[in-house]
Amino acid sequence: MTTLLAINPPTELTFQGPFVEVVTSILSLTNTTDSKVCFKVKTTAPRRYCVRPNSGVIDPKETMEVQIMLQPFSYDPNEKNNHKFMVQSTVLEEEMAGLAAEEIWKKVSSGNIVDKKLRCVFSLPEAGAAAPAPAAAADPVNPVNSTFVTKPDTGLAKPVAGSSDVQKLKERVEDLTRENTSLKNRVGAAASRQAPAVEPAFHNAAYYIIFVIIGWLIAKFVI
Repeated sequence: MTTLLAINPPTELTFQGPFVEVVTSILSLTNTTDSKVCFKVKTTAPRRYCVRPNSGVIDPKETMEVQIMLQPFSYDPNEKNNHKFMVQSTVLEEEMAGLAAEEIWKKVSSGNIVDKKLRCVFSLPEAGAAAPAPAAAADPVNPVNSTFVTKPDTGLAKPVAGSSDVQKLKERVEDLTRENTSLKNRVGAAASRQAPAVEPAFHNAAYYIIFVIIGWLIAKFVI
């Protein structure tokens, strides 16, 4: 049967590596007739390729580009490549113009279908060719501080654990705790000597002093 489509490239689909990402090869189909032509694209390795569009209708003298996308894989130059594609085409008869693509191909007789086969070629860049640019490297990071940050910085300075200031704060809090205990003991002794009027004075004074000192220390380190 007479050829219906001019196919470019005519015999081979070349895929340029490295194959660490999707590699696309363009197949150009031109309708050389005065009628509408249906086409569909088949492959021997359907799991390795994505074809868009894989079928359609081309108006007279019009051209359609088909994207054939090879999925990423581990390339072995010693592995034999037997991948092939076949473009099938047929004239769209008037009585089938309103049918879905699947129905059209079911009704077309094999004698009215034109087949064109293409083989796939995997190609790697030449030794002297420039390799793809690597991803931009991050700014150098001090190994001591190369930790992952899970929360944004609030901008507030915080005391470093184990510093001399924090140690002094801890020691002062311990001293205040001991003083508070001593004051409580004194209040208890005064109460045992039946001097109830003294207890509120000692008790309130102790807590007032503790709160004032702790508030001053906290304000010093936070602000």
